[in-house]
Order: sequence, then C-alpha cells, then structure tokens
Amino acid sequence: MTQLKLAAELVGHEDRVWQVSWDASGTRLASCSSDKSARIWAPISPDKFFSGDYATSPMDVDGEDRRTSPSWQCVETIDNAHKRTVRAVAFEPTRSRALATASFDGTTAIWDREPGSDAHECVATLEGHENEAKSLAWSPGGQLLATCGRDKSVWIWEANGEGDFDCISVLMEHAQDVKLVAWHPRDDLLASFSYDNTIRIWKEDDDDWYSAATIGGHQSTVWAGDFSADGRYLASVSDDRTVRVWAQRASGGEEGAASAGFYYRPDLAYECVAVVPDSVHARAIYSVSWCAPAADAAPGALGYLATGGGDNTVRVFRATEAAGGSIDVALEVAQADAHGLSDINCVKWNPVHPGWLATCGDDGVIRIWHLEP
Repeated sequence: MTQLKLAAELVGHEDRVWQVSWDASGTRLASCSSDKSARIWAPISPDKFFSGDYATSPMDVDGEDRRTSPSWQCVETIDNAHKRTVRAVAFEPTRSRALATASFDGTTAIWDREPGSDAHECVATLEGHENEAKSLAWSPGGQLLATCGRDKSVWIWEANGEGDFDCISVLMEHAQDVKLVAWHPRDDLLASFSYDNTIRIWKEDDDDWYSAATIGGHQSTVWAGDFSADGRYLASVSDDRTVRVWAQRASGGEEGAASAGFYYRPDLAYECVAVVPDSVHARAIYSVSWCAPAADAAPGALGYLATGGGDNTVRVFRATEAAGGSIDVALEVAQADAHGLSDINCVKWNPVHPGWLATCGDDGVIRIWHLEP
C-alpha cells in the first residue's frame, strides 16, 4: 500500500512558511516565511539521507518541543533584505548558488554566494510592483525571471549577469491579483494563475510578450499550477476545491476573444482533460506539484501530482494517459494532518531524487516526506 513516510522536519522559522524550493541538485531546500526571512537547509549527508537512511521514529507534528531532525541542518538564514513577509523563493535552475526572493514589500531580491561558502549576498533588488509581490519563477535556462503580484501584473526580467536585470515586459491582462507564475519546462511559455478565476499563457514574439491563451473553467481563485515534466499538460488548483488538467491544442483562433485585452492575441488553446472533483478536497487547494514518471514506468505514466491546502491534508495522485486523449488522475495516498491543524501552503517534489516531497505550512515547519509503494 502506497504511503507518505515522514522523513524529516525542519524547525527555525518564527511564523508561517509560505513556500519551499529545491535547488537543481536536489540537495538544498530554500524556504520563506512571514517572519521576513528565507532559510537554506541541507541534509548533513545527502547520499545517506536520500538512500532512505533516516530516523524512523514517529514525529509529533503538534508537539511543542519541535526541533530540526538530526539528519538535516539550516546552513543559512537570510533576513536582511525585506521589510515584510517573504512570500516566494526560488533557486536559479542552472546555478544552485543563486536564488531569488519576493516579498510583500513589493521588491524581489537576487542572492548569490561564492563557491565553497554558505553565505548569500544580495546582488540586486528589483522594484516595480505597486504592492505585494506574490510569486516568482525562473525560466528553465535561468535567463528570465517572472514575478507577479497583488497589483494584477506579471513582470518579466532578463538577467544580464553580475546582478544586472532589465525589465523587458509588464503584462496587465489579469483583472485581479496574480497568485503564481510558472514557466513551461521546454518552450518559451509562461503561465499565470489569478484571483480572477483564470489562467493565462504568455508567449514571446520578437521580444514582445503577449497573452496567447486564457484558460477558464475554475469557479473561484486559481491559486497555483504546474506543468508535467514533458510540458504536454498543465495542472491547476483552485479555491473551488478542484484539480484540473489541461492539454494544449494546436491553435486558439479567435476563441476567448470576449476576454481580449490590448496584449491578447489568442493563438493557443487548452482543453480540460481531467478533473479531480470538489468532493476529494474539503477546502481550498493552495499548491500543486507534478513530478516526472520513473525511468522504468509503464507506457502512458505521467508521474505523480501532489496537492496541499486548507484541509490540512497532503494528497498524492497517480496521473496516467487514458483512451480518447483524457488523463486518469487516481488518488494514491492522503496524509491527513500533515501539518497538524495548519493550512498547507506549498508542496514541492524533489527534481532529482524520485519520491521525495517537501511541504510547508502555517505551523512554521517544513517537512520532508518519502513516497513509498
């Protein structure tokens, strides 16, 4: 029977933890919090830990005397850049030494560290959002950084090296807060998820970014989304308690023109190929993460989707291609009270070590889980 086994918990933040992000090697984990800080964590012996050699004694998720598991350590605390909540954090995908943080103070900070050192230095502060910055995402090659915020905008920044960034586009097509941005893993496409109940797909044409598709279907705020490893599918989660999986069609034509804006040129379209109904999750779903299928997976396997939200439960679904172009999304495991009675704000699969999942929540704790068949 498939289960999520708690392997480690990381304690140190003094308020709720909003997001976690693995580095490209899968051996460091960044976290950010309402305590205005980001932290960098690492297993003391990565090879030993990810081979499954960790303490097996149960951990009390509601215990008052919580402490970081002996197999992990906090290698750095970054608390000298932001004046308010740090809402998002992400390692640059090609260099695990660099990362970005986005804050409710409206700024995004870029950090770098010298080889052999654990100390990060702020090399750039990106300003432009009128108020709270909610999310950020690096493009797969690290050349571009997208940010979004409460001001309904998506900003795209180009990295020129040595901490130099240029804003190359400000996209204002959403009607409400933009909650999260995510890059396509292979193509120059950016997805944004909004309080206006829609998802937008942004595309570049000769340095001009425009909205190439508007995806509607959710009945309330779309909190987050993630692409499948091959980029053929997009999963989204919402305040309406559903998980939806979308597949790209060849051309959008004029479909959705009623929601057109100045930078809206519909030449892509997406169709819903799977829905996890609202009866599965009891409250809003705040986060989703999609991992690649195992190397020896059966044909049609699409890996696992993990979700977390307001019902205090981490769920893992197996995604498989089905007949007629649809996707079968089957619940494999539901870990109730994964963060005690607290909301789960983020779930994130390890990009290198299959089956390892990091979660964080309003209890101020990060937990590392192992999916075991």
